[in-house]
Amino acid sequence: MDNEKIRMPAGAIIACILIIVFILAGIAAVWLFSDGKLYLPGKSSGQTAAVEGTVSPTEWGFVTPTPTKRPAYTPSEGDTGAQEGESTVDILANCMSTVVSIDVSVMSGHSEVVAGSGSGVIISEDGLIVTCNHVVEGAASVDVFLNDGSTYKAEVLGTDSVTDIAVIKLKADGVKFPCATLGSSEELHVGDRVYAIGNALGELSNTVTEGIISGLGRDIEVNGQSMSLLQTSAAINEGNSGGALFRYDGTLIGIVNAKSSGVTSSGATIDGLGFAVPIDIAKPIIEDIVTYGYVTGRPYLGVSTKNVTFGGMFTRYTYPQVVSVVEGGPADIAGIKENDIITQINGTSITSSTALRVEINKYKVGDKITVVVQRDSQVLTFEVTLLERTSR
Repeated sequence: MDNEKIRMPAGAIIACILIIVFILAGIAAVWLFSDGKLYLPGKSSGQTAAVEGTVSPTEWGFVTPTPTKRPAYTPSEGDTGAQEGESTVDILANCMSTVVSIDVSVMSGHSEVVAGSGSGVIISEDGLIVTCNHVVEGAASVDVFLNDGSTYKAEVLGTDSVTDIAVIKLKADGVKFPCATLGSSEELHVGDRVYAIGNALGELSNTVTEGIISGLGRDIEVNGQSMSLLQTSAAINEGNSGGALFRYDGTLIGIVNAKSSGVTSSGATIDGLGFAVPIDIAKPIIEDIVTYGYVTGRPYLGVSTKNVTFGGMFTRYTYPQVVSVVEGGPADIAGIKENDIITQINGTSITSSTALRVEINKYKVGDKITVVVQRDSQVLTFEVTLLERTSR
């Protein structure tokens, strides 16, 4: 009797093949994306985040150029400091005249769209305004609305993610603007009465809330960056960012930039926790931005990046991809190129453009760091010497 041949139904064979393919695809996805190695093209996501500047270091035999310097910044005396016997109503009216509402537009295709709103404070008669970095970062255009109803376009002079401070300037020649009197946050005490003024909810311009200084030098993390901030019980809402925190005497002592709200993991309700950048921290940042267009003494890598996401069936990874490299900058000197995908710095995984910026700010000018990048199918390692910017 002939041996019988065992035949599987065609449907069963197809099912087995599909199961095997499915399992192999999952294993391949995990293997390909392990240890920061990327081999598949990804879909771009997120906004471009720039770390700009240009320098030619002397250690390579070049001459370091002199930073481009604008006319020195001289703050105005301001119009908000209280006069003897002046009422709270009059003090607040003066303060409100210096606080502005800000609408920020970004590019969407070939047109601009309003992406968000915030607040700012006029600090000089010629229209310098201090606000928050996170309010105007990435702006294509900025519209500013004053308390008297007038509207102006503004130019972003510079931003600083480390302190969350930015400076913009109203595009208005020959106009004299009311401006805040800068105080001293070093003179504050817990319990001092303060007023927060800003564009609450992005709709209620020049809303005033009253509170006290609840804490000094609070170490708070904002957008991945550790900051030492003033804490206040004055109510802070969306849209208040970049607005003013005035002392009871009408002096500007802080720039509002954060709040805590909601419920903790343990179920406790968060209420009355607002934070502001102390004006004594902001002052030298403002001066550098106005004078140079950036903050001196800060390290930079010299690349602009955007977030790209790579995904398999089970896992997705996001990394910053280099959009452009500053000629003569640290990354350029080290050999990093456009389209490189940065995966690690000194062994720390870098998962976004923001994470890249935060990581770079942990180091000092002159520090050497190891940068791992994915270039096509290659994983490359570069030693980069971080340098100080000498131009905006």
